Amino acid sequence: MACGTINLCAERVALLNMLQDSGEREVKRIIAFRENPPSGLDGLPCGTCRETLMQFSEKNQETEIMFNYENRKIVKLGELLPDWWGTIKTK
Repeated sequence: MACGTINLCAERVALLNMLQDSGEREVKRIIAFRENPPSGLDGLPCGTCRETLMQFSEKNQETEIMFNYENRKIVKLGELLPDWWGTIKTK
C-alpha cells in the first residue's frame, strides 16, 4: 500500500496556486500564522511542506521562514534540511 499525505497545508496550497498562476517555483519568504502569531517553533512548515518547497526549486533552500514573530527571527529552509536528498552527491 502506498503512503501519502492526507491533507494539503496552506503552504502547499499557496505553492500550487503560485505555480498555476505564474509558473514561479522560487519562494523568498514564508510567514505562517494560525489563530495567534507563531512563537517558538510553532510557525515552521511541516516536513511535507519543506520537502515540497525543495522539490519546487533547490534555490528554495534560501527561503526565509519566520519562526518567532515577536522577535522577527528567521531560519532558512536549507538549515532545516541540511542534508536534503536532492543535493547529496553520490561518489
